[in-house]
Amino acid sequence: MEKLHKFIFVIVISTLAVPAFAADCLLDNQNEKTAPSNADEATDQCNAEKNPPATNQESDEETSFLGNVSWKKRLGATDFQVENSHTFGVMAGIKGVYETSHGAKFKLLLSAVVDFDLDHLDPDHIPVWFKSYFKAEKKFLTLSPEVSLLTTLDVNHKMNTVSSIEQSADLMPGIKIRFKTRKFELFAKFGAGGYYLEIDDDLPEIYSDFRRGDLSNSEFAYFHEYKTGFSLTEKVSLTARYKNFIDTSGRSLETREELKFAFHISPARYFAISAEKTTYNLDQFERTAGDNGLNVLPFNEDTFYQAYFEYDY
Repeated sequence: MEKLHKFIFVIVISTLAVPAFAADCLLDNQNEKTAPSNADEATDQCNAEKNPPATNQESDEETSFLGNVSWKKRLGATDFQVENSHTFGVMAGIKGVYETSHGAKFKLLLSAVVDFDLDHLDPDHIPVWFKSYFKAEKKFLTLSPEVSLLTTLDVNHKMNTVSSIEQSADLMPGIKIRFKTRKFELFAKFGAGGYYLEIDDDLPEIYSDFRRGDLSNSEFAYFHEYKTGFSLTEKVSLTARYKNFIDTSGRSLETREELKFAFHISPARYFAISAEKTTYNLDQFERTAGDNGLNVLPFNEDTFYQAYFEYDY
Protein backbone atom coordinates (compact mmCIF):
# COMPACT_ATOMS: atom_id res chain seq x y z
CA MET A 1 0.00 0.00 0.00
CA GLU A 2 2.89 2.36 0.78
CA LYS A 3 4.37 1.79 -2.70
CA LEU A 4 0.95 2.50 -4.26
CA HIS A 5 0.72 5.78 -2.37
CA LYS A 6 4.15 6.81 -3.59
CA PHE A 7 3.32 6.03 -7.22
CA ILE A 8 0.09 8.04 -6.90
CA PHE A 9 2.18 10.91 -5.53
CA VAL A 10 4.46 10.77 -8.59
CA ILE A 11 1.49 10.71 -10.98
CA VAL A 12 -0.10 13.72 -9.24
CA ILE A 13 3.12 15.74 -9.22
CA SER A 14 3.80 14.94 -12.88
CA THR A 15 0.22 15.75 -13.85
CA LEU A 16 0.55 19.13 -12.16
CA ALA A 17 4.04 19.81 -13.51
CA VAL A 18 3.34 19.23 -17.20
CA PRO A 19 0.40 21.68 -17.43
CA ALA A 20 2.46 24.19 -15.45
CA PHE A 21 5.22 23.99 -18.06
CA ALA A 22 2.74 24.02 -20.92
CA ALA A 23 0.92 27.05 -19.53
CA ASP A 24 4.01 29.11 -20.23
CA CYS A 25 3.30 28.72 -23.94
CA LEU A 26 0.57 31.34 -23.42
CA LEU A 27 2.73 33.91 -21.62
CA ASP A 28 4.37 36.75 -23.50
CA ASN A 29 7.30 37.66 -21.26
CA GLN A 30 10.64 37.78 -23.07
CA ASN A 31 13.10 35.06 -22.16
CA GLU A 32 16.66 36.10 -21.28
CA LYS A 33 19.54 34.99 -23.54
CA THR A 34 22.42 32.98 -22.15
CA ALA A 35 25.68 32.10 -23.78
CA PRO A 36 26.54 28.47 -24.50
CA SER A 37 28.77 26.52 -22.13
CA ASN A 38 28.45 23.09 -23.80
CA ALA A 39 27.11 21.40 -26.92
CA ASP A 40 23.47 21.30 -25.83
CA GLU A 41 23.45 24.93 -24.73
CA ALA A 42 25.07 26.05 -27.98
CA THR A 43 22.52 24.31 -30.19
CA ASP A 44 19.65 25.43 -27.94
CA GLN A 45 20.69 29.07 -28.28
CA CYS A 46 20.94 28.68 -32.06
CA ASN A 47 17.45 27.16 -32.07
CA ALA A 48 16.06 30.06 -30.04
CA GLU A 49 17.51 32.62 -32.44
CA LYS A 50 16.16 30.85 -35.52
CA ASN A 51 12.79 29.98 -33.91
CA PRO A 52 11.98 32.68 -31.33
CA PRO A 53 9.54 31.77 -28.56
CA ALA A 54 5.87 32.03 -29.40
CA THR A 55 3.86 35.06 -28.25
CA ASN A 56 0.19 35.80 -27.67
CA GLN A 57 -0.17 37.99 -30.74
CA GLU A 58 -3.11 37.09 -32.94
CA SER A 59 -0.94 36.21 -35.91
CA ASP A 60 1.06 33.77 -33.81
CA GLU A 61 -2.06 31.96 -32.63
CA GLU A 62 -2.37 30.48 -36.09
CA THR A 63 1.09 28.88 -35.82
CA SER A 64 1.01 25.30 -34.60
CA PHE A 65 3.06 24.13 -31.62
CA LEU A 66 5.04 21.72 -33.79
CA GLY A 67 5.83 24.55 -36.19
CA ASN A 68 7.69 26.32 -33.38
CA VAL A 69 9.80 23.30 -32.43
CA SER A 70 13.42 23.32 -33.61
CA TRP A 71 14.16 19.89 -35.04
CA LYS A 72 17.61 18.31 -35.38
CA LYS A 73 18.84 15.15 -37.06
CA ARG A 74 21.41 12.92 -35.38
CA LEU A 75 23.42 10.34 -37.37
CA GLY A 76 26.42 8.35 -36.27
CA ALA A 77 28.24 5.14 -35.39
CA THR A 78 28.03 3.25 -32.09
CA ASP A 79 29.80 0.62 -30.02
CA PHE A 80 28.01 -1.21 -27.19
CA GLN A 81 30.54 -2.79 -24.82
CA VAL A 82 29.76 -5.53 -22.31
CA GLU A 83 32.94 -6.72 -20.58
CA ASN A 84 35.24 -7.72 -23.48
CA SER A 85 32.45 -7.88 -26.05
CA HIS A 86 32.00 -5.00 -28.54
CA THR A 87 28.86 -4.69 -30.66
CA PHE A 88 29.15 -2.03 -33.38
CA GLY A 89 26.22 -0.34 -35.05
CA VAL A 90 24.76 2.71 -36.73
CA MET A 91 22.44 5.19 -35.07
CA ALA A 92 19.79 7.63 -36.31
CA GLY A 93 17.80 10.02 -34.18
CA ILE A 94 15.63 13.10 -34.18
CA LYS A 95 15.76 15.79 -31.51
CA GLY A 96 13.19 18.51 -30.83
CA VAL A 97 13.72 21.61 -28.71
CA TYR A 98 11.00 24.10 -27.75
CA GLU A 99 11.31 27.11 -25.48
CA THR A 100 8.40 29.29 -24.41
CA SER A 101 8.52 33.06 -24.14
CA HIS A 102 8.46 32.67 -20.36
CA GLY A 103 11.52 30.43 -20.19
CA ALA A 104 10.10 26.91 -19.96
CA LYS A 105 12.23 24.55 -22.05
CA PHE A 106 11.29 21.16 -23.51
CA LYS A 107 13.60 18.60 -25.13
CA LEU A 108 12.72 15.34 -26.86
CA LEU A 109 15.14 12.79 -28.33
CA LEU A 110 14.09 9.64 -30.20
CA SER A 111 16.88 7.39 -31.48
CA ALA A 112 17.27 3.89 -32.90
CA VAL A 113 20.41 1.77 -33.23
CA VAL A 114 20.92 -1.06 -35.70
CA ASP A 115 23.73 -3.23 -34.34
CA PHE A 116 25.85 -6.01 -35.78
CA ASP A 117 25.69 -8.60 -33.03
CA LEU A 118 28.66 -10.96 -33.46
CA ASP A 119 29.09 -12.27 -29.90
CA HIS A 120 25.40 -13.10 -29.31
CA LEU A 121 25.37 -12.29 -25.60
CA ASP A 122 21.60 -12.62 -25.92
CA PRO A 123 20.96 -15.69 -28.12
CA ASP A 124 17.64 -14.29 -29.36
CA HIS A 125 18.60 -10.62 -29.73
CA ILE A 126 16.80 -8.65 -32.45
CA PRO A 127 19.54 -6.28 -33.73
CA VAL A 128 17.55 -3.05 -33.34
CA TRP A 129 17.22 -1.18 -30.06
CA PHE A 130 15.85 2.19 -28.97
CA LYS A 131 16.80 5.01 -26.63
CA SER A 132 14.77 8.13 -25.91
CA TYR A 133 14.25 10.91 -23.39
CA PHE A 134 11.95 13.83 -22.64
CA LYS A 135 13.09 16.71 -20.46
CA ALA A 136 11.28 19.81 -19.25
CA GLU A 137 12.55 22.56 -16.99
CA LYS A 138 11.71 26.08 -15.89
CA LYS A 139 13.54 28.59 -13.76
CA PHE A 140 11.56 29.68 -10.70
CA LEU A 141 14.16 31.51 -8.61
CA THR A 142 17.24 33.54 -9.54
CA LEU A 143 19.72 33.80 -6.68
CA SER A 144 22.37 35.71 -8.63
CA PRO A 145 23.24 36.35 -12.30
CA GLU A 146 24.99 32.95 -12.32
CA VAL A 147 22.93 30.88 -9.86
CA SER A 148 19.32 29.80 -10.29
CA LEU A 149 16.83 27.15 -9.16
CA LEU A 150 14.69 25.24 -11.67
CA THR A 151 11.85 22.74 -11.56
CA THR A 152 12.45 19.75 -13.82
CA LEU A 153 10.75 16.67 -15.24
CA ASP A 154 12.83 13.84 -16.76
CA VAL A 155 11.52 10.80 -18.60
CA ASN A 156 14.01 8.23 -19.95
CA HIS A 157 13.42 4.99 -21.82
CA LYS A 158 15.69 2.30 -23.27
CA MET A 159 14.59 -0.95 -24.91
CA ASN A 160 16.05 -4.19 -26.30
CA THR A 161 19.79 -3.62 -25.79
CA VAL A 162 22.35 -6.28 -26.62
CA SER A 163 23.16 -6.46 -22.90
CA SER A 164 19.75 -8.08 -22.25
CA ILE A 165 17.96 -4.96 -21.00
CA GLU A 166 14.42 -5.53 -22.23
CA GLN A 167 13.23 -2.17 -20.89
CA SER A 168 14.58 0.56 -18.65
CA ALA A 169 12.38 3.53 -17.80
CA ASP A 170 12.11 6.29 -15.24
CA LEU A 171 9.81 9.27 -14.68
CA MET A 172 11.28 11.75 -12.22
CA PRO A 173 10.15 15.26 -11.21
CA GLY A 174 12.94 17.18 -9.51
CA ILE A 175 14.66 20.39 -8.46
CA LYS A 176 17.87 21.65 -10.07
CA ILE A 177 20.33 24.20 -8.75
CA ARG A 178 22.53 25.59 -11.53
CA PHE A 179 25.65 27.75 -11.70
CA LYS A 180 26.20 29.04 -15.22
CA THR A 181 28.51 31.49 -16.97
CA ARG A 182 29.30 31.94 -20.65
CA LYS A 183 31.94 29.19 -20.69
CA PHE A 184 31.12 27.07 -17.66
CA GLU A 185 28.11 25.27 -16.21
CA LEU A 186 27.65 23.17 -13.09
CA PHE A 187 24.40 21.78 -11.72
CA ALA A 188 23.01 19.39 -9.13
CA LYS A 189 19.57 17.85 -9.51
CA PHE A 190 17.51 15.92 -6.97
CA GLY A 191 14.12 14.25 -7.23
CA ALA A 192 11.96 11.16 -6.88
CA GLY A 193 9.53 9.16 -8.96
CA GLY A 194 8.88 5.89 -10.75
CA TYR A 195 11.71 3.52 -11.70
CA TYR A 196 11.38 0.39 -13.86
CA LEU A 197 13.90 -2.19 -15.09
CA GLU A 198 13.17 -5.40 -16.98
CA ILE A 199 15.68 -8.04 -18.08
CA ASP A 200 15.15 -10.03 -21.26
CA ASP A 201 14.09 -13.58 -20.46
CA ASP A 202 16.43 -15.47 -22.85
CA LEU A 203 19.82 -15.21 -21.17
CA PRO A 204 18.64 -15.46 -17.52
CA GLU A 205 16.83 -18.74 -18.20
CA ILE A 206 20.02 -20.21 -19.66
CA TYR A 207 22.40 -18.74 -17.11
CA SER A 208 20.63 -18.71 -13.75
CA ASP A 209 17.18 -20.33 -14.06
CA PHE A 210 15.32 -17.06 -13.40
CA ARG A 211 11.80 -17.02 -14.80
CA ARG A 212 9.91 -14.29 -16.66
CA GLY A 213 7.98 -13.21 -13.58
CA ASP A 214 11.24 -12.63 -11.71
CA LEU A 215 12.76 -10.35 -14.33
CA SER A 216 11.09 -6.98 -13.81
CA ASN A 217 11.28 -4.52 -10.96
CA SER A 218 9.08 -1.45 -10.59
CA GLU A 219 9.34 0.80 -7.56
CA PHE A 220 9.45 4.28 -6.12
CA ALA A 221 13.00 5.66 -6.17
CA TYR A 222 15.06 8.78 -5.54
CA PHE A 223 17.80 10.17 -7.73
CA HIS A 224 20.66 12.63 -7.55
CA GLU A 225 22.44 13.92 -10.65
CA TYR A 226 25.46 16.16 -11.25
CA LYS A 227 26.75 17.68 -14.46
CA THR A 228 29.58 20.00 -15.41
CA GLY A 229 30.29 21.47 -18.83
CA PHE A 230 32.86 23.94 -20.04
CA SER A 231 34.29 25.38 -23.24
CA LEU A 232 37.87 24.37 -23.98
CA THR A 233 37.96 26.78 -26.94
CA GLU A 234 35.38 28.75 -28.89
CA LYS A 235 34.48 25.58 -30.81
CA VAL A 236 35.29 22.74 -28.44
CA SER A 237 33.38 21.77 -25.29
CA LEU A 238 33.51 18.96 -22.74
CA THR A 239 30.73 17.75 -20.44
CA ALA A 240 30.58 15.11 -17.69
CA ARG A 241 27.48 13.75 -15.98
CA TYR A 242 26.77 11.40 -13.06
CA LYS A 243 23.33 10.09 -12.07
CA ASN A 244 22.35 7.58 -9.39
CA PHE A 245 18.97 5.98 -8.61
CA ILE A 246 18.36 4.86 -5.02
CA ASP A 247 15.52 2.83 -3.51
CA THR A 248 13.68 3.79 -0.33
CA SER A 249 16.10 1.76 1.80
CA GLY A 250 19.07 3.76 0.50
CA ARG A 251 20.42 0.99 -1.76
CA SER A 252 21.67 1.96 -5.22
CA LEU A 253 19.55 0.62 -8.09
CA GLU A 254 21.42 2.01 -11.09
CA THR A 255 24.27 4.41 -11.85
CA ARG A 256 24.89 6.30 -15.11
CA GLU A 257 28.16 8.05 -15.92
CA GLU A 258 28.64 10.01 -19.14
CA LEU A 259 31.49 11.91 -20.78
CA LYS A 260 30.92 13.95 -23.96
CA PHE A 261 33.32 15.83 -26.22
CA ALA A 262 31.83 18.17 -28.85
CA PHE A 263 33.25 20.16 -31.75
CA HIS A 264 31.01 22.98 -32.97
CA ILE A 265 31.31 23.12 -36.74
CA SER A 266 28.83 25.99 -36.93
CA PRO A 267 26.01 27.37 -34.76
CA ALA A 268 23.61 24.95 -36.46
CA ARG A 269 25.66 21.75 -36.30
CA TYR A 270 28.25 19.91 -34.25
CA PHE A 271 30.15 16.63 -34.06
CA ALA A 272 30.28 14.73 -30.76
CA ILE A 273 31.95 11.70 -29.22
CA SER A 274 30.42 10.33 -26.04
CA ALA A 275 30.63 7.38 -23.67
CA GLU A 276 27.88 6.39 -21.23
CA LYS A 277 28.51 3.68 -18.65
CA THR A 278 25.53 2.13 -16.84
CA THR A 279 25.91 -0.08 -13.76
CA TYR A 280 22.93 -2.09 -12.49
CA ASN A 281 22.39 -3.51 -9.02
CA LEU A 282 21.13 -7.02 -9.83
CA ASP A 283 20.08 -7.59 -6.22
CA GLN A 284 16.78 -5.89 -7.06
CA PHE A 285 15.80 -9.08 -8.91
CA GLU A 286 16.84 -11.30 -6.02
CA ARG A 287 14.18 -9.51 -4.00
CA THR A 288 11.60 -10.60 -6.58
CA ALA A 289 12.75 -14.17 -7.10
CA GLY A 290 14.06 -14.96 -3.64
CA ASP A 291 17.74 -15.49 -2.93
CA ASN A 292 18.82 -18.44 -5.07
CA GLY A 293 22.52 -17.67 -4.79
CA LEU A 294 22.80 -16.57 -8.45
CA ASN A 295 22.82 -13.25 -10.25
CA VAL A 296 20.21 -12.76 -12.92
CA LEU A 297 22.97 -11.96 -15.47
CA PRO A 298 26.68 -12.79 -15.71
CA PHE A 299 27.47 -9.06 -16.03
CA ASN A 300 26.07 -5.95 -14.36
CA GLU A 301 27.31 -3.06 -16.50
CA ASP A 302 27.53 -1.86 -20.08
CA THR A 303 29.09 1.10 -21.89
CA PHE A 304 27.56 2.82 -24.91
CA TYR A 305 29.95 4.76 -27.18
CA GLN A 306 28.71 7.17 -29.84
CA ALA A 307 30.31 9.31 -32.56
CA TYR A 308 27.70 11.38 -34.34
CA PHE A 309 26.76 14.56 -36.19
CA GLU A 310 23.80 16.67 -35.10
CA TYR A 311 22.42 19.24 -37.54
CA ASP A 312 19.25 21.04 -38.61
CA TYR A 313 16.39 18.93 -39.84
